[in-house]
Amino acid sequence: MLLSLPFQPAQASTDATRLIEGCTELVNVYTKRDELRFAAAQTTSLSEAMRAGYCRGVLDEYQRHNYCTTQDWRKLANTIASQALEQPQNIDSLLRKACGH
Repeated sequence: MLLSLPFQPAQASTDATRLIEGCTELVNVYTKRDELRFAAAQTTSLSEAMRAGYCRGVLDEYQRHNYCTTQDWRKLANTIASQALEQPQNIDSLLRKACGH
């Protein structure tokens, strides 16, 4: 049990980074899709698709349980992706900020 305590803050930072990376991929995949139409699926790797799917799943689940000022998941993903250069945050603060709280 004591071994897990120091790991928790690092894990929270990793989760926020993972969400930011996933949302960046989600924005990029749909930007590619809009630009390339049918070729987008062929230019998206499995790992890119998995990261994008993680972001979309987190956003969908968060919206199921919390109020967001927008239901547009692309707008939410873009807001989270834009946080990449900011100070490390936790996943809850990223989601609250994206939802306008």
